[in-house]
Amino acid sequence: MKKINSLVTSIILILSLSSKSHSFTNNDEFINFKKSNEIFCKKLNSPILGNIEKNWKLEKKNKYLQLFINQMDGQILQIRSLIRSNQITKNIFTYFKKPKIPFAEIRSDKNCNIQSIRKIIYNNKLIPQEIHSINTSKYKIKSIKYLNPKLPMFDTDSNKNIIALIDTGINYNLKILQPNIAIKDKKIIGFDFWDNDDKPFDSDPRQSPFYPRHHGTTVFSILAKDAPNSFIAPYRFPALNMCKFKELVEHIAKNSIRLVNLSMGSSKLEDWKCFEKIAKEKMNIIFVVSAGNNGFNIDQNPIYPASLDLKNILTVTSSDQSGRLGRGSNYGKKSVDFLVPAERLEVIDHRGVKTFTGGTSYAAPRLSALISRYIANNPNCTNDEIYDFLKKRAIQKGKKLTKFGWIPDPEDNYLIN
Repeated sequence: MKKINSLVTSIILILSLSSKSHSFTNNDEFINFKKSNEIFCKKLNSPILGNIEKNWKLEKKNKYLQLFINQMDGQILQIRSLIRSNQITKNIFTYFKKPKIPFAEIRSDKNCNIQSIRKIIYNNKLIPQEIHSINTSKYKIKSIKYLNPKLPMFDTDSNKNIIALIDTGINYNLKILQPNIAIKDKKIIGFDFWDNDDKPFDSDPRQSPFYPRHHGTTVFSILAKDAPNSFIAPYRFPALNMCKFKELVEHIAKNSIRLVNLSMGSSKLEDWKCFEKIAKEKMNIIFVVSAGNNGFNIDQNPIYPASLDLKNILTVTSSDQSGRLGRGSNYGKKSVDFLVPAERLEVIDHRGVKTFTGGTSYAAPRLSALISRYIANNPNCTNDEIYDFLKKRAIQKGKKLTKFGWIPDPEDNYLIN
């Protein structure tokens, strides 16, 4: 425990020496990380920096986490320890500025060697703009990850045969994706209901704001591949206020979009109550929803919105090329409508790199793309005609795991014309 407390105080010194703004302003401040760490490592077993400790109050403490609050300015320091065989293997120090905005993160090994340093740059509305990764030997900016970049310029409109993609956003600066982005009046059709701006860039910081996850770009790439003549309107979902789904769906309806891909979900019905209400009001819109990847029978263990009993929700799960349920894919004879091949699919990730992935998140866009191609060839079709078309494409194979069966070839145009 002496080791952890010493590490806490060394990190406090590091951060005390840094700028009072949301970013470090020069290389000298980066070098302070190294100097402070050297001081700490030379005095592992000595009480140090007591004058700084006096300003910090321990608010929470357990085997894995300690939380300190600076009584002078309300700043917060969170220390998480990764433990294996009762030995600390890594420590993660996250520093927050008021109002609890994560500012810097330092990761070090059990010997106090700094492994990584990252910092977040915010705009004046406290929306994260950049993540700076710091070189731990030269203590200079090594790389910058942009979180809310400027929108590209679009010359022509492309606002027919639109699929709305509700996800974590997309990397709209990837040129390979731009031909399929829905555009109206030279602006992207879509919106970021997380940051509340018109830049739905692909970023999900819920697990770690310093290492955000990316999902929407890969889903977009499947839609673009399977429905190359369709256009996609990206919406970043309202993670901070799920009742903003009402505004989101109304935005979709205002743009006369009748098909929505929603490759997400959770086990908390309360999170999806507002979505359920607005989906009921917009029965002309079809929502294609992923079944989830928990290995559940969601008739018995519901996942939402996949398990919502609405006619305009189509729930889809993943199979391999032989029609066998994908590993970990959810199923259910009542709650899941279709099974679609979506294992080991080639996608384009948020970096623009071709890679392989799979699961129900990618079964949904395959079904959405099939529906979009049908609508493009049958623009006056009703939703019931779309449902009948899908049922005719489905076959039953092996144990019944879904309501209507397996669609083995979603890229094929059979019965579309």
